[in-house]
Amino acid sequence: MCSRGVWQLRTLLLKYCDYGGSSQGVRDWISTQLAPFAKANPQIEIIASRQPGRHPHVKARYLADGDKALSLKGLSWQQVSMRLQFLRDSRPVRLRKWDKPFRSTPSIQGEWQLGQQLAAEHRVIRVSGGGGGGS
Repeated sequence: MCSRGVWQLRTLLLKYCDYGGSSQGVRDWISTQLAPFAKANPQIEIIASRQPGRHPHVKARYLADGDKALSLKGLSWQQVSMRLQFLRDSRPVRLRKWDKPFRSTPSIQGEWQLGQQLAAEHRVIRVSGGGGGGS
């Protein structure tokens, strides 16, 4: 994602196995799509490393927000491409923890209750005109 003209994703670290079946999509993506992806995204450093006997995954490192990791286990090369595009176009925004409840002070009008009725009937007064051209 580009924030104020600065790309947030700095590094993609792909880890895969040379012979494992769950890494087939990652191996296919590396052999066919890595060069066009790297050419289209020169701002991203792409590191592909072998990790024998392990399931494939990708770790994205961002400029200010930290890291984000996604599993690529059993995905086709098209799905791997979609995941990498997702990582390029997003950034890991941390969830905020609210320390206090939404309302810390009670309402001046009192607590609202379902089915509440007014104590007495009220009369509605309509005032007409007031500002425009008339007679």
